[in-house]
Amino acid sequence: MQSVNTDNWTFCRFMNDTFLAMISFGADPETIAEDRLDYFVTVLQNEDTEIFQQKFESLSEACLYLNENYGDWTFEDQTAAKSGCSTCAAH
Repeated sequence: MQSVNTDNWTFCRFMNDTFLAMISFGADPETIAEDRLDYFVTVLQNEDTEIFQQKFESLSEACLYLNENYGDWTFEDQTAAKSGCSTCAAH
């Protein structure tokens, strides 16, 4: 099984027919004052509607949660060559 880790989390995600699960980063007023980032496991529907999000203080915790909860979905590396009728970014 392929998994999201601290080296590939910015360009890999898990998908099924309707949803995708990924890690992003951000901060809130308290953590930004401490110069700290938080990591968010986010599930989207059709790439534009947020269904679920959970915050983690460490990237390794976020990776572990993502892999344990969504690892049975299809693993997708966003840097891998796309196939289709064209090589444009839309395919």
